[in-house]
Amino acid sequence: MRRDIFIETGNVAKLRKSLNTLNDTERGRPGIGVIQGEAGRGKTMAAKEWHTVNGGIFLRVLEGWSQFGFLQELAFEATGDRPGNTAKCRTSIMNALNKSHTAIIVDEADRLNIGRIEDLRDVHDMTGCPVILIGEEGFYPKLHARRRVHSRVVDVVNFDPINAEDVMLFAMQAAALEVTPEACHKLAQSAKGSFRVVYGFMLRLEDYAKAQNTNVIDTKAVESLRIGRA
Repeated sequence: MRRDIFIETGNVAKLRKSLNTLNDTERGRPGIGVIQGEAGRGKTMAAKEWHTVNGGIFLRVLEGWSQFGFLQELAFEATGDRPGNTAKCRTSIMNALNKSHTAIIVDEADRLNIGRIEDLRDVHDMTGCPVILIGEEGFYPKLHARRRVHSRVVDVVNFDPINAEDVMLFAMQAAALEVTPEACHKLAQSAKGSFRVVYGFMLRLEDYAKAQNTNVIDTKAVESLRIGRA
C-alpha cells in the first residue's frame, strides 16, 4: 500500500480553509485557531501537510513540559538555538518572530498547562503571528477558563468521524482497491470514525485482495476477515 498518499477529506478541506484564513489575519486582530477531534481522525497529518506547503513552525508538545522547556523548544524552532533561561528564550522568540507573521502550529496542545497557552497568547499579541492549537475533542471548552485566550480564538475546526466516501477514496488512491459503497459504510462504522483504524483495515484487505487475485472488496470480504468484530 502506498504511504505517500494524502487524502483530501472534508476534514482536510475545513482545516486548510481555517489555517489559510488565520495566516492572513492582520496584526492586532485575534488570530488563534483551535483544531479538535478524537484521536485517529487525521488532525496531525492534515496540519503537517499544510505546514509542508505553507511553512511556519510545527511544534509537538511533550508531556510535562515546564515553561522553560516549552519556550526553549519554541525558540529552537524559531531560531535554531536553545537559550539558557526562560527570559532569554522569550526575548529570542519575540525578536525572531516579530512582524514575520509565521504560523505557529502546536500539536497535542491539550497536554499543555494553561500557563503555556498564556505564553502562546503573549507571542501572538507581541508578534502578530497566528497560533493554531491542536487537541482532542473537548479541548476548546477548556480554554473558556481564560477569557484573554478564549476571546482571541477566531475559528474552531471539529474533525468529524471518517465516512464511507473517505474510505472509498483512500482505498482507491492508497491501495488500488475498489470497495463497494456497502463495504465502505461497514468499514467506517467498524472504525468508529478513526482514520488510523481504517488504515489498519486496508492493510488486511490489500493482503486479502492479493490472495484472491482481485481488486474488488465487498461486504463478504470484510466479513470474512472478521473486521470490526471483537
